[in-house]
Amino acid sequence: MSKRRHRGNIRRIRQRNRRVALTVAVMCLICMAAVFYFDKKDEEKLSREVYVENQKAVENGENGTVQGGNGDNSSNADGDAGDSENKKEESGLVLAEDSEKSKWYLKLVNADHSMTQEDVPDVTEVPVDSNGYQVDARIVDAVVQMFEDARAEGLNPMICSAFRAWDTQVSLYENKISRVMNEEGLSQEDAAVEAATVVAKPGTSEHQIGLALDIVSYDYQELDDEQMNTPEQKWLMENCWKYGFILRYPVNKSEITGVIFEPWHYRYVGEKAAKEITEQDITLEEYLGAAAVETTVFSTDGQE
Repeated sequence: MSKRRHRGNIRRIRQRNRRVALTVAVMCLICMAAVFYFDKKDEEKLSREVYVENQKAVENGENGTVQGGNGDNSSNADGDAGDSENKKEESGLVLAEDSEKSKWYLKLVNADHSMTQEDVPDVTEVPVDSNGYQVDARIVDAVVQMFEDARAEGLNPMICSAFRAWDTQVSLYENKISRVMNEEGLSQEDAAVEAATVVAKPGTSEHQIGLALDIVSYDYQELDDEQMNTPEQKWLMENCWKYGFILRYPVNKSEITGVIFEPWHYRYVGEKAAKEITEQDITLEEYLGAAAVETTVFSTDGQE
């Protein structure tokens, strides 16, 4: 065999080897991506299954939280201060201690935990901005500081709804029922159902306890999903927990909260709870060990 032919064979062999090596590398990358994808899916599925099982346990009257939140459990005798601060579920979630659940700042208000007029806590309303919006006096300092810090970053958030008295919520709801009856020709019963998808039924709105704020960007004041893309909302979603607030109705949590994604509705829960809720990406319902809300509504913030 001539040297020229020999060298040609060597080149062909080397080219073939490179193609084989490249093919093997691509196949490995595809396999790694597939493994990561399916592992992630399995993890999400497992997390969801654990949550569902925990909720069933709560609904059946079992203890949905596990040992050791308040220092009464003997397993915490090693003096681990971190473990004694909180209760944990088997899923690893840090939940509110039983002694904390009755605190005013953790009051649960939703479609399944509604209030009568007599149940609504007394609220000392205090103006929180130049437009006259009011909140519970106990959270004024936190609200003011949050807004001051946001503006120091060059942002311009504004409140578009805050505390609502019982009569105000009743008026909003009844007016919406009347308009639905007139515009759509529905019976009062059917109109009431339709109205509740836009305006919260009296007793089911957090605005009635003075701990909720609807905050929008001054440059974009629509209550829709685009609100989340404003610089103001991005900052609030990242920083509100530092002031004791949470985004109350996060994305992909409607099956738990009973309310659609509302990137403008913030709820005061106290700094400790806000930090734990935000870090774990859970809702107030989950944090309190409450069952998921059975009925999904459109919004809690309609003011038509």
